[in-house]
Amino acid sequence: MESIVYDTYSKKNGGAGGKLKITLHQIEKGEDEVIVKYLEMNELVEDIVRVASGSEEKIPCSRDNTKCLVSVRDILYAESVDRATFVYTKEGVYRTAYSLQRLETAYIGRGFFRCSKSMLICIYRIAALKSEAGGRIDATMENGEHVIISRKYAKALRRELKGED
Repeated sequence: MESIVYDTYSKKNGGAGGKLKITLHQIEKGEDEVIVKYLEMNELVEDIVRVASGSEEKIPCSRDNTKCLVSVRDILYAESVDRATFVYTKEGVYRTAYSLQRLETAYIGRGFFRCSKSMLICIYRIAALKSEAGGRIDATMENGEHVIISRKYAKALRRELKGED
């Protein structure tokens, strides 16, 4: 039996940052078990419980005149075009009744970041970043699409990625 311990820095831990110790222990028999030890309930602990329990959050969307639910963790980015909001996943594009403002407010703690007036990206789903002329940033998402972070939001993105704020 082997135990692996990770010490990670978490900005989400109470919003102030701090260490999060993750210990994995492989067992030879029995059933899988998750034990969460915490000092106080916060957004990070709630996310861990949500993921471990399989109760991930989903938003109502539609695609090809079919209503469906899209998992928030599958969203790469969201875009507003002509008063309609679209969410993009690896599987495709979905329309949602949620506004960008609503998505940003509800999921900012899940890595959603305003990258332009009409777009949000999930910073956890960025595959690569490249600086562009004029202070902009070209973000390549996990699906290979490129999203431009405007000059107005580029500085805030750099701070976010460095764990500052």
